[in-house]
Amino acid sequence: MVAHPASLRLHAVTAARRIRAGRGLRLRRYEVRVPGLDPAHDGVRIAHLTDIHVGVLTPRARVERAVELVREAQPHLVAMTGDFVCYAPRFVEPMGQLLGGLGGEVLCVLGNHDYWVSPGGVTRALERQGYSVLRNQHRELRIAGAALRVVGIDDAITGHHDVARSFAGLPPTSGVTTLALTHAPNLADAAVARGAQLVLAGHTHGGQVMIPRVTERIIRRMGNRYLAGFYRVGPGLLYVNCGIGSSALPLRAGAPAEVAILTLRRG
Repeated sequence: MVAHPASLRLHAVTAARRIRAGRGLRLRRYEVRVPGLDPAHDGVRIAHLTDIHVGVLTPRARVERAVELVREAQPHLVAMTGDFVCYAPRFVEPMGQLLGGLGGEVLCVLGNHDYWVSPGGVTRALERQGYSVLRNQHRELRIAGAALRVVGIDDAITGHHDVARSFAGLPPTSGVTTLALTHAPNLADAAVARGAQLVLAGHTHGGQVMIPRVTERIIRRMGNRYLAGFYRVGPGLLYVNCGIGSSALPLRAGAPAEVAILTLRRG
């Protein structure tokens, strides 16, 4: 059987898009030792996406590839920590469609760009996909036969966060695995103080364009204490994801876009 030329062209275009999408997008897999983890959650996989910035500065193919990587990983839980869109309300509906079909439990918090564009629109677009948007709220899931609490702290950059309300009703030492989602990494200290063992955050883009010694200094002057990767915060742990998209500049250098798959381990 000989393939039709049009079919061959379609496959070639699809392959080329995937190659382009993969450039600068890294799949990072981590085995994460979480203090106080419920033994039942040893081996639980969490996919973490953040700062997707659907808009003119982020290639659509990169977002599609990120979603594809999450589906292939088959995580128990998908966490998305804000900045879903960038600059214009017209990107809200396409964002929802691009991020559709992740499967399983998907929990989200909003970021500053979402508030600058349309917090209600972004929330509705995500909820239409069956995803939960936590705005200073928490939710308890049953994973591997045990309770896993996910606390979603609303955006601190625009002043919508309320840590006390987010954790309201949860004892600080309960023996239950507690994950906190926040767009702003600086809230990790407050989240850990209220019982979060692992905090996932974004916002910084890892600096987006990393110039040795210069970018980190600028980030600190902007008030960001955590830039990228893992940090020990008191008895807990923080992971700052470099994100998928771009804002302000349509490029990334030295801080590649990433999809993070975290496998939880005791210890």
